[in-house]
Amino acid sequence: MDYMKHFLRHYLFYFFIPVLAFACSPMVITKSDLRVGTTGDYPPLTSFDSTSGKFQGEDIDMALRLGKHFGQRVIFIKTTWKELNTDLLAKKFDIAIGGISVNTTREKLFSFSTPLLTERKVAVFRIADRSKFKDFNAIDQPGIRIIENIGGTNELFAKKNIRQATIDVIPDNQQVFKILLNNKADVMFTDETEAKYQQTKHPDLFWLKLDAQISPAYKKAIMFNKSDTLLQLKVNTWLKHQ
Repeated sequence: MDYMKHFLRHYLFYFFIPVLAFACSPMVITKSDLRVGTTGDYPPLTSFDSTSGKFQGEDIDMALRLGKHFGQRVIFIKTTWKELNTDLLAKKFDIAIGGISVNTTREKLFSFSTPLLTERKVAVFRIADRSKFKDFNAIDQPGIRIIENIGGTNELFAKKNIRQATIDVIPDNQQVFKILLNNKADVMFTDETEAKYQQTKHPDLFWLKLDAQISPAYKKAIMFNKSDTLLQLKVNTWLKHQ
């Protein structure tokens, strides 16, 4: 019986390895592994549970299916929006996923997969302010407090377009919505996908579509180093059948 308990413990440990995060793990990573970088703070596409040490979300599930198709063990490596580009350039992981927007800055440095989503920036605020914030001009006014997470396209969008309101940038994307709900900020700009998800979690939030001139459509995709053309081709071939 002791032997069986020992066997089961080790079997279950190795069985669940693919869904664990190994950012701080001493586990040996081999060339046969698919290393996936993700921020873990962009539900419903990627989120990280610090208690269990696991990632979950739609893009996490996609990465696991991709690894299974390739016959590779998937290892998730935690990054941040601020460090995402630097970490991928340093080849800390093979691909980056989790709501990554395609923009001109990133296109100069990286290659992208076939688009996964088409997005636009929207404004998120308390539903109590629904009559106050009818459009972008009503938001960009003196005294209005904009809050964004550091290092991503939300911050870039706010700094590019806001002229009169104040902008506060914080390191933790998941704290933004709590700050809005606690009336310590007024508006956040984010992608429609995240806005819809947060509204289902927090009915006191509301989101507003912005004029297409201010918020043109853009794509979200898997991001690669430019040298990884074969991997990009393999992923795009797999995506065609999803």
